[in-house]
Amino acid sequence: MASYYQISAQDLGKEAKIPLVKLGDSGEVFYEMALEMVQTIRQHNAEGKKTVFICPVGPVGQYPIFVRLVNQERLSLRNCWFINMDEYLNDDETYIEESSKLSFHGFMNRTVYSQIDPELVMPPEQRIFPDPKDSRLCGPNHRAA
Repeated sequence: MASYYQISAQDLGKEAKIPLVKLGDSGEVFYEMALEMVQTIRQHNAEGKKTVFICPVGPVGQYPIFVRLVNQERLSLRNCWFINMDEYLNDDETYIEESSKLSFHGFMNRTVYSQIDPELVMPPEQRIFPDPKDSRLCGPNHRAA
């Protein structure tokens, strides 16, 4: 197998199993990520389906764009579940304070959930964060605190 660093621009993606899209800068990447989320939710809402996303802690540049698009389009998230990944823990395996700049709970609450019109945002029970005290939500090898 050839080194990825030796593949020419013309050959990049030729044998890919998923489409390869070349975008400009990070702003364009964040916009496309947000747009894909919005389009998926819109389609699922029209079909009466639930939408489930795994929302990572990084990158995060798509979230403010997502919020803007949801509010502009009046797109309901009432049938959406966001599985938020991951969160930092203290030494005793409890969540860090939401006020910490490192807290994903805090980031998502400040930057996403509180910024979406209350009529549109999903209820808190559909904003899932793995609980370090519940091994069912953390994987089979996790030792519950």
